[in-house]
Amino acid sequence: MTRIEEAMRKRSQAGRSTAAPVTEAPAGAGPFAGVRSGPGSVDERIVSFHHPRSDLTENFKQIRIVVQNMLPEGENKLILFTSSYGPEGKTTASLNYATAVAQDASKRVLIVDADLRKPKVHEYLGMRPGRGFGDLLMSDAPVESVVVRTPIPGLSAILCGEIPPNPSELLGTERVGQIFAELKDKYDCVVVDTAPVLPVVDTIHVAPYADGVILVVEASRTSRKKVRRAIQLLNNANAAVMGFLLNKGMVALADSA
Repeated sequence: MTRIEEAMRKRSQAGRSTAAPVTEAPAGAGPFAGVRSGPGSVDERIVSFHHPRSDLTENFKQIRIVVQNMLPEGENKLILFTSSYGPEGKTTASLNYATAVAQDASKRVLIVDADLRKPKVHEYLGMRPGRGFGDLLMSDAPVESVVVRTPIPGLSAILCGEIPPNPSELLGTERVGQIFAELKDKYDCVVVDTAPVLPVVDTIHVAPYADGVILVVEASRTSRKKVRRAIQLLNNANAAVMGFLLNKGMVALADSA
């Protein structure tokens, strides 16, 4: 893979955490007509929702096109977002990406909160966590039983749900592959937010199931050593690492080599 020369403009507001691609999704509730967890208040950092015609939202859409072009048709459904060590903006990135995708009424889009350490998707959407991904891992419940509508038109979600006492062990079972395979069959785009790579092994278990993995990197904070180590671990797990998103600076999707 060559470096993608699509550098994005600097964010217009200082301190705003937004580094993500954006795609397009359905105007409806998706194939699983879940129940809204509450009206909620979407976090202002989800720029693709609050400012759908802004330059930054267009940048997310451009990255979405880059992602599509990097993967064969039919193999670009499940995109996983992670970071190397901690709060580098991965949840903001994944939600902006999913929201931008969901602006296409012909697409069925789902976001999954698979970060069972410090889940944030429900908070950013202003929703109660309810039942979700953790509950699916601990049971044989059908996936549609935990899918909910979000306050964002066209975007459905599987929130974190109950956080199990042993997330690493559960994420290493075949149940994860079964869940993702079913979701890919039902949705045009599945965006997965996962735990950071370096502190725990959770994402190492999950990443191989993704069609593509994007590492979110915070400018002037994340060291190159941590980024290299995270990419090395993902590559060792046979994950399809597409590159990284630079956050809090020039926003760009770049080759991970």
